[in-house]
Amino acid sequence: MSGSMYAAISGLNADQALLGTVSENIANVNTVGYKASSMTFAQALQQTLSGASAPTASIGGINPVQEAAGGAVNVAGVQINTNEGSLQSTGINTNLAIQGNGYFVVKTSQGGYAYTRAGDFSLDANGNLVNPEGDQVMGWSPTTVQNKAQTGTNMVPIAIKPNQTQPATATKNVTVTGNINSQDSTVSVPITAYDSLGNQIPITLTFTQSTTNPGTWNVAYSYTAAGANTPTTGSAGTVAFSSSGAVSSGGTGTTITVNGQAINLNYSGMNDFAMSSNLSASADGNPAGTLENFTIGSDGTITGSFSNGGTQVLGQVALADFTNPGGLLNIGNTVWQQSPNSGTPIVGTASTGQLGSIAAGELEGSNVSLANEFVNMIIAQQGYQANSKVITISQTLDTTLVNAIQ
Repeated sequence: MSGSMYAAISGLNADQALLGTVSENIANVNTVGYKASSMTFAQALQQTLSGASAPTASIGGINPVQEAAGGAVNVAGVQINTNEGSLQSTGINTNLAIQGNGYFVVKTSQGGYAYTRAGDFSLDANGNLVNPEGDQVMGWSPTTVQNKAQTGTNMVPIAIKPNQTQPATATKNVTVTGNINSQDSTVSVPITAYDSLGNQIPITLTFTQSTTNPGTWNVAYSYTAAGANTPTTGSAGTVAFSSSGAVSSGGTGTTITVNGQAINLNYSGMNDFAMSSNLSASADGNPAGTLENFTIGSDGTITGSFSNGGTQVLGQVALADFTNPGGLLNIGNTVWQQSPNSGTPIVGTASTGQLGSIAAGELEGSNVSLANEFVNMIIAQQGYQANSKVITISQTLDTTLVNAIQ
């Protein structure tokens, strides 16, 4: 009777392990980025009482005779369901979710890389993008992003420094657009330019139509330097229009010098129609500004918005994928490490190749199905109950045999 008891005990152990997996899944039904586990059983090694024999001319073949060798069932393996969980909106711009394949890359306190789908990130006191355990999120620096040189070997921790500034840039180009009335004699347009320190330089362009050559306008500029009492003036070239009202000559190629810096003028977007003048001018360059906000795009690019109205790339979040994600090693806190059977990480930018896109302000929920877990719970309970009955009956038979001997 001991063989049946040991077989039933192996069944009890297997069903208890299944119930443990079910309880872990249910406990993590609300865990961000959690991946459900499932357990499979396998028949244990059989003891061969007699081997098989091949058929002959006088007798048929005989099958082997085998029985459980002290145990009937083992846990064959625990598989991870790597399917994507549903996304939950949080509105927090540092919360990230992956739509499709891939894992965020984080640097652990031990210095190695780990991988996670849980994007409940935040900024620490130094502006580092980290998960709740303090692991730093990896990506690429602004220079690497601008040079389009992102690889798996030049990743750095993502940092969005507080009070970050965007330096001032001097104006190099001015573009004038709109209509200048062909019946007018003089039209002016104001321009706000900037020097290398971000100081404003108010400039006025004045268009005066030639009295001897209608359709041709002489352009002059004026500005008042800092600390000066009188404006500085100069020629800003000429611009001529054809009979159709479009620029025919002088649209580009004119350069003026303001406060020692050269500025290129572009008139090619102007017209000369018999309608009211409505010229406008735009200049590049900007004053210095401080970081006010940032956004993270679907490709992981982090773009900062500054108080001067400018924008600037602050970095890019990296993603990694594996040939066999189910082979990753779970090290807790919904973080995984590479294993010999996961394959090496394939690092790249989101929305390229096999990698999914990034959704900012969202979190990926657990992919646990409570309906499936309740069914598995019932299966584990019934299996455990049936195996315990086998032990009870085996014990009864043993007692009957002992009583018969007495």
